Amino acid sequence: MAMTLEEVSTILNDIGFSHKLDKEDNVIISAGGSSENRLAYFIRMREDGEMFDMAGRLLDENTDQINAKGSEYTTELMAYLLLRNWETKFGTWEFDHNDGFISFAVEIPLEDNNLTKKQLQRITKIMISASKEAGDIKSILKTGALPLDGDDAAKRIAELEAMLKALQSNGI
Repeated sequence: MAMTLEEVSTILNDIGFSHKLDKEDNVIISAGGSSENRLAYFIRMREDGEMFDMAGRLLDENTDQINAKGSEYTTELMAYLLLRNWETKFGTWEFDHNDGFISFAVEIPLEDNNLTKKQLQRITKIMISASKEAGDIKSILKTGALPLDGDDAAKRIAELEAMLKALQSNGI
């Protein structure tokens, strides 16, 4: 059983999530957050409607995508994103090395089921809450300083930075 973008759009209407269904490009587009912490949301149904994919790309105050390519603080950014992914139970922060864009993604294989209204409400709430981290990410890219909230966070970030360095030394 496959799910269409039109079906997803109908559920989004039911839950009051403002969006635009772009049939030509086969995507649902939306944006949210404050002027300081904005994400552009993109929903696609991949694999013939059997894979739900929602991504939120970070935007700056001018609604341009935040680009970390060539930033001197990429290592600090990667450590922060790894920490957030380790702490997050649902969704994944991603960094595209090719174009430098940062996004938060939720992918759900549907296979024999459709998304329910309750599931889509949870996904949109997770996406909206992810926009709150945009300020931290922009601050890291500007200053290199990681937002720490205690010794435990500092220790975890140090561990993740060591893991990141090990991955980088192996060519990953």
